[in-house]
Amino acid sequence: MIVLLLLACAEPSAPSVVELTVPLEGAALARRISIDVRGVVPSVEELERAEQGAVEVDRLREEWLASPAFESHLVDAFAEDWALRVDELRVDAESFGSDLGSDLNAADFSRAFDDEPARILARVAAEDRPWSDTVTVDWTMANDDLASLVPLAFTAPDGQGWREARYTDGRPAGGVLMTSGLWLRFPSTLFNYNRGRANTIARLMLCQDFLARPVHFVAIDSTTDDAIENAVQTEPGCVACHASLDPIASTLFGFYPFQDKDAHELTRYHPERERLGERMIETSPGWYGTPIDAVAQLGPLVAADPRFEACAVRRTAARLWGREPDYDEFATLVDLQDTFAAGDHRYRALMRGVLATPAYRAGSPTPCVRDDGAVTVRDDGAVTVRVMSPATLSSVLADLTGFRWTQDGWDLLDSDALGFRVLLGGVDGVSVRSPNRLPSASQAVAMQRVAEAAAAYGVDRDLAAAPEARTLLPTDLADPLRPDADLPDALAELHRRLIGASPTAEEATELQDFWSAAEQASDARTAWIGSVSLLLRDPAFWTY
Repeated sequence: MIVLLLLACAEPSAPSVVELTVPLEGAALARRISIDVRGVVPSVEELERAEQGAVEVDRLREEWLASPAFESHLVDAFAEDWALRVDELRVDAESFGSDLGSDLNAADFSRAFDDEPARILARVAAEDRPWSDTVTVDWTMANDDLASLVPLAFTAPDGQGWREARYTDGRPAGGVLMTSGLWLRFPSTLFNYNRGRANTIARLMLCQDFLARPVHFVAIDSTTDDAIENAVQTEPGCVACHASLDPIASTLFGFYPFQDKDAHELTRYHPERERLGERMIETSPGWYGTPIDAVAQLGPLVAADPRFEACAVRRTAARLWGREPDYDEFATLVDLQDTFAAGDHRYRALMRGVLATPAYRAGSPTPCVRDDGAVTVRDDGAVTVRVMSPATLSSVLADLTGFRWTQDGWDLLDSDALGFRVLLGGVDGVSVRSPNRLPSASQAVAMQRVAEAAAAYGVDRDLAAAPEARTLLPTDLADPLRPDADLPDALAELHRRLIGASPTAEEATELQDFWSAAEQASDARTAWIGSVSLLLRDPAFWTY
């Protein structure tokens, strides 16, 4: 069908390339960038600035890249990209046998470990450090909950929230590679001997999944441990992967637990076990043919691997484009990698490059008129509309209304133990590892519930606040409960705040009629709550 559309729109006499999508610009582009960079929608003032032209949009982008929200949003983005957040880990707080176990709820316990790697990635990006720091620094990120469970010392004695800390159990420098959070999230079974951990490094940091390789091998005569280990070292089909996989696994025996359900075994580093791989899997530590004499060499070897930055580029492009790159976009990825290198390997430079690509700025499909007068569109598979991830939706709603939908410590939009993350198209890290960015019936139901709750909370907060402190209702509206002649302008500004564009004449009339009907049936407060809820449920709000 796509081929037929392209042929129908073809212009043989015009050799020039025809763009298949209309690029976003102005307020629409600024809204997309704001959501992807800082996890919030722009203010009305920022939208007005964006309408002044491309130069002002670039200035806004730089302001947003330098804002604290950039780091906090990246935590959510990296956590989803790496499928870090799961609602149940192999152990729970009580299994640590500490006094904290009875006080720390399941949500705080899970996020203390799950978010540790993402916090390192986000801190390196936000502080404009070289991307190699993510796998080489001698510090981690921790909050008080994590520090109470594993051997950590904060680098600064005074502080709150997530901040830099160092492990005190003898583990070497290695950034995310040496975090208890990563290996509690992605454990290996005892008889797997760290091979699952080794593949996690290759999959997340090199975009090379050993499990995705096509392999042909013959059946072995026995399934005993010795027979399996012998096959791994001698059967050509096994050796094809294990020759690279096992040396990495051998490097990670400092994380090897003797009991895989013991909390302390799983979250402590064991320096005395570092060389066990040479005996247990009969393989010396190494990295794709390079021998490793000390575990501290692992991080620099990962960082020096050409696939390391290429994978960061590919993952970032996929996240911001809303789809995996196509084969014919290899040249674009190479250009982005050059941009990354020219920016001294800083993540902000990579973000700027991806945000400037046509694939990122793709708006509506380009219409064309055939000789018979029929109107059709060209389609090259570009994603012209993004759907907010569950974590982004939670962040956007919190910024607009102050509302977080929580229960027992869980963010219900970004969890599944009690929440609706998968129903909203998110990743649970276990059975669902890639997001669904297509609208669904389950998403519509969840959106209705959260829109109603967020609207009530946000309107009541605004009605109780000083005009200049409002985040939903217009700040220049003297009395929201008696808007009178100011109602049309107030509703138009509310629409612009939530949707990012002024309403059409038809939309404005419908919104005013709805507000008036709700006010007559109940009161002005209910009318504002209903209007906000209506706009929050509009696909134009939760897409961008």
